[in-house]
Amino acid sequence: MRLLILVAITGLLSCLPCFADEPSFGPVVEGYGPTYPINDRDVVLQDGFVYKAVFDAVENPDEKRLNTGLVSVARYLNMHARNGVPVANMQLAVVAHGPALKTLLNDDAYRSRYGIENPNGELLQRLADAGVQFYVCGQSMAFGGFEKTELASVARIALSAMTMLTVLQSDGYALLR
Repeated sequence: MRLLILVAITGLLSCLPCFADEPSFGPVVEGYGPTYPINDRDVVLQDGFVYKAVFDAVENPDEKRLNTGLVSVARYLNMHARNGVPVANMQLAVVAHGPALKTLLNDDAYRSRYGIENPNGELLQRLADAGVQFYVCGQSMAFGGFEKTELASVARIALSAMTMLTVLQSDGYALLR
C-alpha cells in the first residue's frame, strides 16, 4: 500500500510543471474571469485589431450561483487586456434570453422571484463599467411574464434575441456561444 501511495505522489509531483501557473483575475474585471498566461502561443495578437463579439446567453442552470456565461465575458476582457489589447478595442455585447434572462434582473425582482439578491449583480455592473452592452429578449420577457421594471439598469430590451443577434452580427460582431 505504501508503494502505491509513493507511486501516486511521484506521478503527481512529476506533473507539477503542468500546473505551475495559477490563474489570475483582472486587470479589467477584478475578482472575476480567471485566465492563465499563454507564453508559448504561435498566434500573435494583431496590433490595433478591434474585437467585436456578442455572447449568446441562454443558460443559467442555478439561480444561486454566478452565470458562467458572464464569467466568460469577464475572462474575455481580462485575458485580452492582460495581453496588450486596450479595453477600447473590445466591443462586447451579451444577448440574454430563455433561462439566462433572470441573470439580468435587479435585486428586488430577483429577491421576489428567487428569495435572494441577484448573485450576478456586481459582475453585471463591472462588465457594464468596462463597456459591455446587455440586451434582453423581449419575447422571452413576454413568455416568462417579466416586466421592464424588473431589469437591472444595465439591460436594454430588444424585440427578440434573434433580432439582436442578427443586427450585431451584421455589424461585424462574432457570435460566441
